[in-house]
Amino acid sequence: MAAGARFATKNVADDIDTSMKQLNEALDQMPFARLRFLGQHKKVTRAMATLLVALEDVKPYIS
Repeated sequence: MAAGARFATKNVADDIDTSMKQLNEALDQMPFARLRFLGQHKKVTRAMATLLVALEDVKPYIS
């Protein structure tokens, strides 16, 4: 089970990275709405960065 948890943690981190890249690309394709969504985008980016750091911190304890 622990190996599965470690694998799942890596998958989640990879999926978050992919999703954030897609979000950034989508925002780039909406220049008319970029300023309107910029504040929310920053909040989401910070929250996802916090989650990724937490996932990385947990990895050593999942043996």
